[in-house]
Amino acid sequence: MNIPDRYLDLIPWAIATLLIAGIVHIVSVLLMPTVAPRDAFARLAEAANAGEAHNGLVLLPPMAPGSEVLPFEDPAFAEGVCVYDLAKGPIRVSAPADGEDFLALSFHAGAGRIYHAITDRSAIKGKIDIVIGDARQIEALEANDDEDAPPQEVRLTAPTKRGFVLARSFAKRASDQERARNRLGSIRCESFELPKE
Repeated sequence: MNIPDRYLDLIPWAIATLLIAGIVHIVSVLLMPTVAPRDAFARLAEAANAGEAHNGLVLLPPMAPGSEVLPFEDPAFAEGVCVYDLAKGPIRVSAPADGEDFLALSFHAGAGRIYHAITDRSAIKGKIDIVIGDARQIEALEANDDEDAPPQEVRLTAPTKRGFVLARSFAKRASDQERARNRLGSIRCESFELPKE
């Protein structure tokens, strides 16, 4: 048996090793969200419980190296979070939009996946007004709509009962950070009761 024959004998073993390594890698990546105990929802729920709520929204602490609540945060943004549970009723998120400073709202399912996002550029008459509910709650709201007066809010059907709304306000300069945080304080994120049938 010569040297090239020995290399040919190793090829099936090398392919099997690469195949097993690839399967282990794919399985571990797919299992990570279910086995990781501190996902985005858990970290934000912990921050929301530790902070003081203003109209249902909790301001996240200013970003500092090593103490970020979420990964890849931009220090030019002030952030706030509203953690919700639709079992307690639908949620109304409203915010004034002045058109000068950037304001963004992103709506996340319990696992952290974004299902809707909006900025202040989408405001109607200077106001952002969004209702979040499950399919049954949204249907109940639509059943009580007046046909002559269409609703003035955007209605979102959430994919899960629990989730969070992440609000971000842009500070153009470091000195504007306090103004951006005050702007987040004007956002309301409150549960309300469905109209009686």
